[in-house]
Amino acid sequence: MVRLTRRSLLAQGAALAALPRPAFSMLGQTNAHIIDMGNAAYFDRDRARPDLDATDGCTRDNHDFYETLARSGVDTVIRYYSDQNNANLNCKNVTRRERDMLHDHGLSLAIVYQFEGRKKNRFTGDRGSRDAQFCLERARVIGQPEGSTLYFGVDSDAQLNTDQGVLDYFRAVNRVLGNRFDIGIYAAGARCRLIQNAGLASRFWVPEAPAWAGTHAYLNSGDWHLFQNKTNINLNSVTDGHGQPIHIDTNIVNPDQTTTIGAFNRDGSIRTYDRQRLTAIADARYWVNGDKATVHRSPGDPEVAHICVARTVHVTGIYGEWAEVDIDEDGLPEGYTRLDGLTPLRQMPKWRRSSCKLMDI
Repeated sequence: MVRLTRRSLLAQGAALAALPRPAFSMLGQTNAHIIDMGNAAYFDRDRARPDLDATDGCTRDNHDFYETLARSGVDTVIRYYSDQNNANLNCKNVTRRERDMLHDHGLSLAIVYQFEGRKKNRFTGDRGSRDAQFCLERARVIGQPEGSTLYFGVDSDAQLNTDQGVLDYFRAVNRVLGNRFDIGIYAAGARCRLIQNAGLASRFWVPEAPAWAGTHAYLNSGDWHLFQNKTNINLNSVTDGHGQPIHIDTNIVNPDQTTTIGAFNRDGSIRTYDRQRLTAIADARYWVNGDKATVHRSPGDPEVAHICVARTVHVTGIYGEWAEVDIDEDGLPEGYTRLDGLTPLRQMPKWRRSSCKLMDI
């Protein structure tokens, strides 16, 4: 992963001065402001003790990290309800303590239920009833307000579970929750479309999995609400340097569909976003439309990084035939790539197998 230094920033500034006047420059105004985290940021997470309850070994708050989130423009964190913690995510289940901590830093909270999402034949009517009851209890414990959104993760491609099983699951979820919570789905495009057509959810969140069934068509339809555009970020200026490994994903709202994802504030009100800001954020995200887009510290320099087909970059400026790009979603550009290798967010290219390997970010 390319890291920016004062020297490299000065070099980029010199290269910038030699290029044509930018068509736009949006650095600092178009950063992703919604993240999801599989684990809370605690200093005393005990990875060796997955049997511990979420409140044990998850008590020393990493306030520095949450302050960094707020300063970087993040205003919403999506966290998890999960049947149990595990060796890698032993603070996965959000607690009331964490809710208060997030609100103390001005961050709203959204909730997704996810457990064994990639288990074959997991999604059935019976399991939907049990999961919804579990979520009701977790909502009571943390004080999730009625009217906010509960997303349910179908975190697998289509072949692991039947359409009928997924339909039965969401019918059961609707029966148990009634009208108490807004229901959302986190799933491949084909599953979002299935549940949308059946009228069983009102919010549709698509993972960063461009090869999954129906995702290309669904994103290009414009019917989605939230897109998880970058996953497993752990080396950028937001996540790095906080005394522990922290991993985040970033998400983009579809401004043509909504101004809220159903997150809630301390007082129980639903967080809404400025549509103009959402549009600017979406307009600054581009797809790689070739097998690989190479990134150069300055135009014409050797490659310092790359992005694979059907993955997004944050374009922070356009200079003639070159786009200045932020590839790890911290708002700081890593370099330049050819503009003709990119297409706007509303025009997702089809994913295809290639020799391009995803980089750690």
